Amino acid sequence: MIVILWSFTAFHICVGVASLGLAVRMLTPEEREHWRSRAALLIAELLCWIYPITAFVAVKSAWSAFAADHHLAMPFLIAPILWLVFMGVLFALVDFAEDGVLGNARERE
Repeated sequence: MIVILWSFTAFHICVGVASLGLAVRMLTPEEREHWRSRAALLIAELLCWIYPITAFVAVKSAWSAFAADHHLAMPFLIAPILWLVFMGVLFALVDFAEDGVLGNARERE
């Protein structure tokens, strides 16, 4: 179990740092002008700002549960991944609802 905890912790740290970097990049005017859909931009921003918080809380809770010999360590670690999946599906639905094409919320360079 300790290997799984460390693996998920490392995963959440890497994805959380990347998510924060992307969230900061989406604040720049140059990046914001590439987005055709304001709703899709909002969903992407929510995903990028909230994931690191959920990952931190989940990892902290999982390690605490493991230290207390509680059985909820694994569900705590999976919860942020479910957030990524949920927001990805929501993003795809909004993107498709706006123009009937998936992957067209942001202009290509």
